[in-house]
Amino acid sequence: MDTNLQEKMKSQRRFYCYLFRIIGILMAVCVFCVLCNMFNRMYYGEDFWVRCLWHDFYEDKGKIENLYLGSSHVFCDIDPVLLDNINGQYNFNLASPLQPLDGTYYLLKEADRKNKLSRVYVELYYVCSTKDNFNLDQDPIDYRQEKNWVNNGYMEFSANRLKYLLSTMKAEKYVDACFPFVRYREHLDDWDFIKVTLGDKADYIDYRHKEKYGNDYKNYREKGQQYSVKVLTDMERCIEQERILRKDSLGEKSKEYLMKIINYCKKRDISLVLYISPMDELQLISVENYDYYIDQIREIALEHDVEFYDFNLAKEEYLPIHQNQYYKDMGHLNSEGATVFTSFFAQVMAGNLLENKMYFYSSYQEKLQSLSPAVYGLYYREMEKEQIKTLQIASNRESGLEYRVILTPCEGEQYMLQDFSENKKFTISVQEHGICTIVVRIKDSGEVIQTLETGY
Repeated sequence: MDTNLQEKMKSQRRFYCYLFRIIGILMAVCVFCVLCNMFNRMYYGEDFWVRCLWHDFYEDKGKIENLYLGSSHVFCDIDPVLLDNINGQYNFNLASPLQPLDGTYYLLKEADRKNKLSRVYVELYYVCSTKDNFNLDQDPIDYRQEKNWVNNGYMEFSANRLKYLLSTMKAEKYVDACFPFVRYREHLDDWDFIKVTLGDKADYIDYRHKEKYGNDYKNYREKGQQYSVKVLTDMERCIEQERILRKDSLGEKSKEYLMKIINYCKKRDISLVLYISPMDELQLISVENYDYYIDQIREIALEHDVEFYDFNLAKEEYLPIHQNQYYKDMGHLNSEGATVFTSFFAQVMAGNLLENKMYFYSSYQEKLQSLSPAVYGLYYREMEKEQIKTLQIASNRESGLEYRVILTPCEGEQYMLQDFSENKKFTISVQEHGICTIVVRIKDSGEVIQTLETGY
């Protein structure tokens, strides 16, 4: 046979060999992707809220002018549609539950990559950025990873997404982050779990999410807003103490990424505002040293010439929002509260620091002293090893008030735990639950000023 013909035939065989090999690899990749998608659908309990959010974000690319980043306090408290009508710009809440500041930084970059941002508002809920959290069993790094990979999983593939993944995950967690179904490996043969997961995913369509919340509903609305008609009741005025804030309570990782956010906005000529959403006084008093946190953020903002507003310091005559009717729980406004807050928020943002100074107290302690003496509820810590629960009365006075505490257990007879005394802290068994009645009187005059009933 002709040598040239033999070489030609060999070349053709090599070509077909490589072609079939490439086709085989592509088919294997396709099968792998199909299997991953199938396993994700079977095992991965998607965050419906975040899925809807990212869908709307990419649908709105190129439109967003004002961006709101942070925790659930943003998507509960800020009404972007109302802001559109007030400021005439396109506003969007790219907020997610307990969003860490490292995640906020990469979400800011993703939004800037897709839009021409004019102004960015970063909400600084203390739980997401302080380092002392005695209620989480997880390592703080694991906690941040969990909150970050929820967002990362819905982002479009890009260099920013890859950097986000690599910088916020430990190496041993890469597989869990890239393949969500792997996180549920303990449910491999749990068909009841699979049935529930598949059923949940069939319950929402058109990227809209509705979740039952007691007798009411909370809904995902456009532009990353949550709409809730639930109203806080006095019986819910007993909360677990999330942490005690100390001096220099801002975590090192949070401080690092807050500085990255500030520098990124300056470099990109984007106006940046830092703020804290209003919370119920019970939650703020429970941290015991809230002014430490405010002072630390204020110092950073002042040093880098960034506006900072803590709406927990807003005077009642300007923001009359501290009533049950405006909250769905201790930390989040319902939709009626969001309307009131968003209107005042827009008014403040239309001014500057000097003009807005009149609206705010200089410290949280100053605010508490300016209010009438009152009790806001109970906060507690459970000590499982000792089988006791430490309850503390949340009062806006350190002294001058006396408290009578009556407990009505779910099982057992009503009893007086404490007659009128300035003592605000007491312990009970972790198993005991019921109704706590707190009677408050002025120490010197004996005048009863308040009676509060709450669950415990």
